Amino acid sequence: MTEKTANKKRRETYVIDPVAFFAALFGAPLVVAVVGFWIGGIPIAAVVFGGPLYLVVGTPVLLWHLARHAPNSWTIAGLAFLSFAVLIAAAGVYSVLLDEDGIIQFLMFFAGFGLVFAPIWGGVFGILYRQFRREIYAKPI
Repeated sequence: MTEKTANKKRRETYVIDPVAFFAALFGAPLVVAVVGFWIGGIPIAAVVFGGPLYLVVGTPVLLWHLARHAPNSWTIAGLAFLSFAVLIAAAGVYSVLLDEDGIIQFLMFFAGFGLVFAPIWGGVFGILYRQFRREIYAKPI
């Protein structure tokens, strides 16, 4: 029995810096909105429409990911894109089962913005989290 446990590779576990996590979580959409405001008003609307969904879905996904992996902006951006795509697909299947055309049109509109802003917010989250994280939280345990 000890042979099986001795051969298993130990998974690295990270302790999440709570201050850095929440500062980056709330800061990422705001930074993107402030920087993107000069391009157009779309990032401000994205915070209003997508912010609650970002917090509800993104928080547990980010907590799960950061407990197992070092923060990498590209990985987090890809994870945000994938999470949003899965959420939209599930909502689409649900709306097809209900035979609601209005919901499908709304989802397509919502997906158009979400699939762009989710990875941007995720990538900026990764950058901010790495910058805000204190050194004691940088090493795996």
